[in-house]
Amino acid sequence: MFNDKQIKELHKKLISERGKILVIQTAFLGDIILLTSLLQGIKKSFPDVELHVLTRPEGLNILREQSDNIIAFDKHERSKLNERWKELVVNLKNQKYDAALIPHRSFRSGMTALKAGIPIRIGFKRGLASRFMTHRIKYKFKTYEGERNLELLKVISDDDYDPLPRLIISEDDEKFTDNLLRSMRLKENEFAVLAPGSVWKSKCWSHSNYQRLSDIIENEYNLPVVTIGSREEVGICDKIVSEHNRNLAGFVNLMKSAAIVKRAKFLISGDTAPAHIATAVRTKQVIIFGSTSPCFGFAPDIPDTRIIEEKLWCRPCSDHGRNFCPNLGKYKCLENISADMVVEKVKDWLEG
Repeated sequence: MFNDKQIKELHKKLISERGKILVIQTAFLGDIILLTSLLQGIKKSFPDVELHVLTRPEGLNILREQSDNIIAFDKHERSKLNERWKELVVNLKNQKYDAALIPHRSFRSGMTALKAGIPIRIGFKRGLASRFMTHRIKYKFKTYEGERNLELLKVISDDDYDPLPRLIISEDDEKFTDNLLRSMRLKENEFAVLAPGSVWKSKCWSHSNYQRLSDIIENEYNLPVVTIGSREEVGICDKIVSEHNRNLAGFVNLMKSAAIVKRAKFLISGDTAPAHIATAVRTKQVIIFGSTSPCFGFAPDIPDTRIIEEKLWCRPCSDHGRNFCPNLGKYKCLENISADMVVEKVKDWLEG
C-alpha cells in the first residue's frame, strides 16, 4: 500500500465512513466482464462504500448487481459526442467522488476523471490515461487481467481477492434459461456450447471447422450442441447446429447466455467475451487463440480452461485482434488448427 498522506486519509474514510468510489471501464464486453473481480474486491474491502461504475451501455446488465450505480456512456455514438461528454463530466463532478480506479487506459477515461475533479486517480503506467493519474501502477503484461486490475485496489487495501471474474445472474434469467432448456429437451451438463463469432477476423476460427466440430461432438459422442452469439452471427450459427432451435445467437442477451453456459458441459470459443463468461460462471472451456495470445493475460491459468494455439513466427501480432492478416492474409494461426485437434482437447470431458 502507498504510504502517502492522501492515501492514508482515503483508506481511513473508506473504513470509517461510507465514501464514494468511481470505476471507469468503457472497453470491450470481455473487459467489462473481467472488471467484476475488481468490483467484488472493492466491496469486500469496503462493504459500506458507495460504488459507481462508468461503462458502455452494454455493461448495464452485466454490472447491475455488482455496484450501487451504473453510468452508461456510449462513446461509439458519434452524434453530439463532445456535448454528451461535457454533460457527463458535470454530472460526475457533482457526485464528489473520493477516488477513481481506472483500469481503462484510454485518453478519454483519464481525462474524464481529471475533469470530474476526482482528487485520487489510480491507474496503470501504460497508455494515454497514465498522464492524468495521481497514482500510477505498473502494468504486468503476463499477469491475468483479473489479477492485474486488482493491483489498482492494492493501493488502498491490503486484503486478498479472488482474481477470477464472477457474473451474478438474476433469478428471472435463471428461470428463463431453465424453461428454455426444457423446451429444447436439454438437461444441465448434458450439452456443449459453441461460440464462433468475434468482431475480429483474426479471432474467428473457420465456420466449416466449427461445423465439423459440432458433427463430431453430436454424432460420435451423442452430446447436443447449442450456439450463442450476436444477431450478426445467426446465419453462421444456423450452419453449425443440427436443430434450428438450438441456435440462440441473437435470441438471448449476454446474461441469459451466461446462464446457458453455466449449465453446459463445456464451452468452445475464440479469445472473445464468451470465454470470459465461461470463466465467470465456472464452466469448463477451450479457447482457440489466433492472432492474440494467452501471454497477454486474458485467459486464466486454471485446469478448467484449456488453450489451443499454433506456435508461429508471426504471432502474436495483436493484443486485441485484427481484421486483416499481416502474414500475406493467410491466417495460418487459425487455419492450422483442425476440428480433430480441438476434439482431442475435450476428449476426457466428452468421455467422462
